[in-house]
Amino acid sequence: MRKSLKQPVPRTQSHTVESVLAIAKHPIHPMLVTFPIAFLSMVVVTDVLYLWLGATFWAELSFWLNVGGLGFGVLAGIVGTIDMMSIRVVRRHVSAWNHFIVAVMVLAMAALGVWLRLPGHAEAVWPWGLVSSATMALLVMVAGWLGGTLSFRHGIGVYGDEETDAASGRDAERKPPAE
Repeated sequence: MRKSLKQPVPRTQSHTVESVLAIAKHPIHPMLVTFPIAFLSMVVVTDVLYLWLGATFWAELSFWLNVGGLGFGVLAGIVGTIDMMSIRVVRRHVSAWNHFIVAVMVLAMAALGVWLRLPGHAEAVWPWGLVSSATMALLVMVAGWLGGTLSFRHGIGVYGDEETDAASGRDAERKPPAE
């Protein structure tokens, strides 16, 4: 009988790192980012609808989605930055720094979008409003992917089931020291 050359891959348990800014252990940053993600990813859609249908409602909506996304994005960014700078384990992850940099780029694009649209919402859509909103939507996807990687792969800003952890003796293993 021939022995397989392929070795079994050991299953690793990911650590969980609780957020510093949380309400009843629910991290605030992931709660807040849903708004800028939704708002800023829809700006390109409303821009296209304005160009297709010609109704100024869509250009106005693009502006207000951009403003709302920027406002909530700045708030989420402040909370996320406090979490990142408060927890040493988080600062060690390249994904955290990548997420931070791309999120700052998203906020810069959102600020550009507001600045472009402020003098005239409809006039700003073609071509630069559309270019900036499409770029912003792409950056939102990248930032969201990296943020999801931090939560789901690295366990940043999440917490485990304490009863299961205590019963299996993983409690100390799963909670790296936070500073």
